[in-house]
Amino acid sequence: MSVNTDSPTGGNIFVTTADLNARRAAPKLSPLAALVANGAIKRAIGLIYFIVVVLLWEPLMAVFRKPELLARGAWLSPLVESLLLAVVLCLPLIVIALAAGLRSQARTGTPFYRDTEFVRNAGEIILLFLILQASATLLSNLQSNLTQSGLVIDFNVISRHFGVELTEGPDPRAPLAFLSQVPIFGESLSQIPALQPETVLRALAVGFINTLRVSVLALIATTFLGILVGVGLLSRNWLLRNVANIYTEVFRNTPLLVQLFFLYNGVIKLLPPRPRDAVTIVPDAVYVSGRGFYYPALVSHDSASIFWIIFLIGVAIALALWRWRVHLHEQTGEAANALLYILASIIGFGALGLIVASLSGGFPFALDHPQVGNFNFTGGTSFSAEYLTLFLGLTLYTAAFIADIVRAGIQSVHKGQIEASRALGLNNGQTLNKIVLPQALRLAVPPLTNQYLNLVKNSSLGIAIGFLDLYNVGTIAYNQTGQAVAIFMLMALTYLIASLTIALVMNLFNSTLKLKTR
Repeated sequence: MSVNTDSPTGGNIFVTTADLNARRAAPKLSPLAALVANGAIKRAIGLIYFIVVVLLWEPLMAVFRKPELLARGAWLSPLVESLLLAVVLCLPLIVIALAAGLRSQARTGTPFYRDTEFVRNAGEIILLFLILQASATLLSNLQSNLTQSGLVIDFNVISRHFGVELTEGPDPRAPLAFLSQVPIFGESLSQIPALQPETVLRALAVGFINTLRVSVLALIATTFLGILVGVGLLSRNWLLRNVANIYTEVFRNTPLLVQLFFLYNGVIKLLPPRPRDAVTIVPDAVYVSGRGFYYPALVSHDSASIFWIIFLIGVAIALALWRWRVHLHEQTGEAANALLYILASIIGFGALGLIVASLSGGFPFALDHPQVGNFNFTGGTSFSAEYLTLFLGLTLYTAAFIADIVRAGIQSVHKGQIEASRALGLNNGQTLNKIVLPQALRLAVPPLTNQYLNLVKNSSLGIAIGFLDLYNVGTIAYNQTGQAVAIFMLMALTYLIASLTIALVMNLFNSTLKLKTR
């Protein structure tokens, strides 16, 4: 074999003269392929296909059930129909997986059924097929049972009359005057039958508002209590550590329903029921009795709108200052002191709003104190005994789980970092706030989200003590109308939306805790 010595490489066949810095442009996809490659577009197309198939399926099956086609349609049993529906819904995925597998086979020569990607896609399609088939079977059985019993799923039940008086939350008998003031659509909204007074929808809305009232306050209280108890579990103080440990063990290992019954019958109901015998916490202002917790109500005057406008401007500026200080800290390492700036903005604009509102039309707010009457308190506002019981039960129960999550998060921080902080001269409080808690939160937020979701769902146990939450009101509406499926589907959808909202907020908060590099 001869070597060409006249080549630019001097006869060395292992030397290349190719320009390694040159970059070949990636092949361009066709506009249609680029459009379909977008994940959002694919999901939208899949959703449209799913909706179209579900909407057209029943009319298509009705064709095969006609008497003249009975001979050809007798084989169409409910099981076969559910299998066909699952196959049709999975058909695009089956075609796409087969096409990808055959392309891989043509390129590599390996049978498509041995390709790892095809096997993975096939497993996902089979699982999806089983889920769809099971769902279709359940829906078919539901429809068959409703037909046999003569019942009909009627979502117009929300417009029916609700004949039970609700003593907790907003009054469903009051007209919604603000609907007519909505621009463009106000007149149409005010004419909707379901939004009229004393309808099932208005009663369900009151139940949902009651659920939010107890859940939001319980979420805030259980977070603070859980963090305090979690830090106490790791305290060097023997008494504090053991008290925190006993608290978590007792409340974690007893059912919430038992705790609610104990708090309601063994604590709240033991308080004096008569207003004149109520326990005075703040003279002429705050009382607690077997009927509930009474405190002054904040009454707004005409100038309150001016205060709220200025106050909301201060909140917006506080958020902007918080983002600026955090960004500055990430870029330069300078201390953020974000909390100081936030408080300064909110307090400053709040004081400015009070001054401006007072000068324009008098002080914007006043306190309406509760007064002891012969049979009940008059004036002020209150939390019922049922609300107070459910709030305490949810807070104490969930805080025990959050405390253990906080303890695990703190213990996950390496001891070397704590020792390094002490070597730098930081005290215990600074070490906890600057070193330990920021790192512990990154691990604690995901399980913390689960506990928040459990708290909202556990609020449905308020029915055991007579609290008029969403589940209790829905049960009353079902007993009145007989529309169990429609009512419970509406309740499930409401709880689902609330849970997804909490999960979204916590996921956004979790994204802010990720480590950011410069």
